[in-house]
Amino acid sequence: MKKIDFKKIKIDIRPWQELTMLGGFIFYFLLLIFMLALQQLTLFYRLIFGFLFTFLIVLGIRSFYFKSRPNQQIYRNFIEKLDASSFPSLHTARVTFLALLFSFHLQQIYTTIFFSIIALLIIYSRVHLKKHDWKDLLGGIILGLITFWLSSFY
Repeated sequence: MKKIDFKKIKIDIRPWQELTMLGGFIFYFLLLIFMLALQQLTLFYRLIFGFLFTFLIVLGIRSFYFKSRPNQQIYRNFIEKLDASSFPSLHTARVTFLALLFSFHLQQIYTTIFFSIIALLIIYSRVHLKKHDWKDLLGGIILGLITFWLSSFY
């Protein structure tokens, strides 16, 4: 019987890169347009609030607190430094907010399970791609929870 050397097995990172895009700006923007096209104005306004709130909080934190990414990025100016900082994870905050928002809006167990699994995979992809560590993700999850809670008052 032949032994498998697991150290030699390489996992393709492209699927993780594609999956992590679901927590990015372009997907969020398309989701906003889709909600507007469906005339789901309540969801649209909550999504706008969630986008702006998470972005401004992350921008504020990263302006005063710099934490390098696991794969350190070189930066030459303030804007690049904000992008090179990893705490908290903006992708994680967005995807946590989105999963909670749509789970509570649709209120179906299967969609909640689906959104939860997708969110967890996206969150894991950030560590797998060496963009964040677990502390960054925890900060993003907490920010996503707070954003959802605040958007509930709308």
